[in-house]
Amino acid sequence: MLSRLPYWVHSMNWMRKGEKFLPKYNIEKLKKLYQKEKDAKAKLRLLATILRKEGKSLDYISESIQIPKTTVHDWLSRLESKDMDGLVDDKRSGRPSRLSQVQKEELKKVLSESPEKQDIPFKVWTTSLVQYVIYKLFNVEYKPRNVTKIAKKLGFAIKVARSKNKKASTKAQEEFKKKLKEKYGIILNTDSRSSYWMKLTS
Repeated sequence: MLSRLPYWVHSMNWMRKGEKFLPKYNIEKLKKLYQKEKDAKAKLRLLATILRKEGKSLDYISESIQIPKTTVHDWLSRLESKDMDGLVDDKRSGRPSRLSQVQKEELKKVLSESPEKQDIPFKVWTTSLVQYVIYKLFNVEYKPRNVTKIAKKLGFAIKVARSKNKKASTKAQEEFKKKLKEKYGIILNTDSRSSYWMKLTS
């Protein structure tokens, strides 16, 4: 049965932890790097690194820092291969990284359900929320116009603006919008003019 699991599951199970993870660095040194780091993303990745160095599981780290397990795995793998250069994203040029077909199928399932299933305090998917969830789940960045193309190819259509998202907790929404802007640079508009995505019925 184990051999039928996706390759990335095996990879996550094999990842080193404790003293075997990043053997050049002890916990004290990693904590000093964390204290000196100014970049928010790099700081979060260092926190994941410290927890792994302490021997924590990927599930524990994912829950502690509220980042998907697959993303945590990607961060730690990059640090193992690139050392501390892996703390920051490579500067991109030309076309953006693309989702694989498998990832697109997974995204289609995610978008077929409420954003609340992804701990997002909104009732319906807007383009900005889709942009965020792609980054959250797959660590791939897209411009809004590219998000629109992907959603359409997956069988979703943009619908006339309604105020459905107002039914969710306003306080939770405002906190989430602030997090989205500060951590990911995504500005989320959820007023009555905001259009949303809905799956086309066959």
